[in-house]
Amino acid sequence: MKKNFQEKITLINLITLILLLGVIYFIFYKLDIKDSEINTLITEQGSMLENLESKISILEEVNKESLAKLEIDLLEEKSKRESSEIELEKQKEISSQQISNLEEKLTQEGEKDLNKIVDYWDSYVVFVNCNFYSETAVLLAETSGSGLLVKWDNTDPLILTNKHIVSGTVYGLDQLAQSCEIKFPKEDVSITSNKISVINNNFDWGFIDLGINNFFVNNLLLDSPSVCKQGPNLGDNLVILGYPSIGDKNNVTATEGIISGFDGDYFITSAKVEKGNSGGAAISLENNCYLGTPTFSTTGNIESLARILDVRVLFE
Repeated sequence: MKKNFQEKITLINLITLILLLGVIYFIFYKLDIKDSEINTLITEQGSMLENLESKISILEEVNKESLAKLEIDLLEEKSKRESSEIELEKQKEISSQQISNLEEKLTQEGEKDLNKIVDYWDSYVVFVNCNFYSETAVLLAETSGSGLLVKWDNTDPLILTNKHIVSGTVYGLDQLAQSCEIKFPKEDVSITSNKISVINNNFDWGFIDLGINNFFVNNLLLDSPSVCKQGPNLGDNLVILGYPSIGDKNNVTATEGIISGFDGDYFITSAKVEKGNSGGAAISLENNCYLGTPTFSTTGNIESLARILDVRVLFE
């Protein structure tokens, strides 16, 4: 009985030992599997890391090359831009010089044109001196101003001037001048006429008839000055020719200006018009034609904005 019991215990111990060994084997076997998997995973991760590092290295190289190329491109672009800016500055300088040369040329041409116009018209712009006598031949008054030699259809050669020069209104005299001396300073010629008339209206026009038998006048009128058929535009350039009281009586005085405005039958001009210019000639520089006569300033003897009586009112 005791032997059987011992045998059972021995058998149980043997079975327990076997089971224990089995458990131990199972545990170690499983651990081996896990370690293998871990090692495999570690190996795979290591390989992936190496691949990633390789790719990163490649990308870094590519980025370095791209960055280097980009820097080269930027430097080239900067160089091109700087070259373009230098070229642009050169072109600006050239253009500026060309504009300056053109302006100088235009100025010179304008001065030449002005000189030609003045040289042409001053042969026809005259100095007028009129005398007023009493019935007993006593000199009552003397007036002076400017005039323009003209000849129109169905008229004798005339000196076109202002009414207040050939009439005695400025001295309170209700009469026309008995005689007027016409001086052509450029040609050093003087003509005296007693054929004096005015227009009976509010316009300041006066006329001195020179007759038809004067060789000098007829020869001068072979190239008769032209009258402007159309009115000027605002801003048009003009020149005033005459013999103002402060000017040289032996040479015509020219003052430049523009058409500054309009006042009925008058043009307003910025050209200086001084006492003595009355009856002279306002010449359009745009069309080289006679615009009208300077006739008065609204205040004083000198005013910055004087009036020019439009010659076209004579043909209306």
